[in-house]
Amino acid sequence: MELSERLGLCPGRERIVSIVGAGGKTTLMYALAGEYARRGLRVGAGTTTHILRPAADGRVAVVCDGDPGALERALADGRIAVAGTPARGAPGKLAAPAPETLAWLAAHTDALFLEADGSRRLPVKFPNSTEPVIPDGTGRVIAVAGLSALGRPFDEVCHRAPLAREALGIPEGASVTPGIIARLLLAGYGRFSPTVLLNQADTPALREQGEQTAALLRAGGIEKVLILSLRQEAEITC
Repeated sequence: MELSERLGLCPGRERIVSIVGAGGKTTLMYALAGEYARRGLRVGAGTTTHILRPAADGRVAVVCDGDPGALERALADGRIAVAGTPARGAPGKLAAPAPETLAWLAAHTDALFLEADGSRRLPVKFPNSTEPVIPDGTGRVIAVAGLSALGRPFDEVCHRAPLAREALGIPEGASVTPGIIARLLLAGYGRFSPTVLLNQADTPALREQGEQTAALLRAGGIEKVLILSLRQEAEITC
């Protein structure tokens, strides 16, 4: 079963998929986009915040000016059309494309995958009042958390840790537990009724703690929770 099927995605049913949280958003976005492209579908990707600019190759085309002609050529060639604008003061990063570019991609692709949250490459995240940036028309929100945070000092591995400690009553000096990850996801993203991906289940011990986290999430009302290692998935695929 492919990754999209395990996540319950169906091409054509969810035209825009927004990916939030931390611990593997970009990896997931390109894994899903690549899977759809291999099926012969027209696939767009990008961000509503910031992402690293991917290397343009036979699989990916980066279009920074929003030119519909360039986007159409990329899609017609079977490549993933990644749209964005150069991020000011951040060489090598892309910021959100213009609204009209996102609208064009939503109208001319079979699926548009968007990274809709920032995490500063940390494994877990708690959003502030302006996050995540979910565009209109989103049919599915996928919230990601990295199990590599487990057992580590909370302040070292959580983006916006002070905000999370204040909002959730997490004491200073706490280490990350399955309960803390579940609380971050439920309080931070539960309102979007997301599908949750617990990533970085790279060892049997992390998978076991991922199962504990998943049970807490389901008890909190999250219906779909997937536990896996995107890194190991990529190794199998290759």
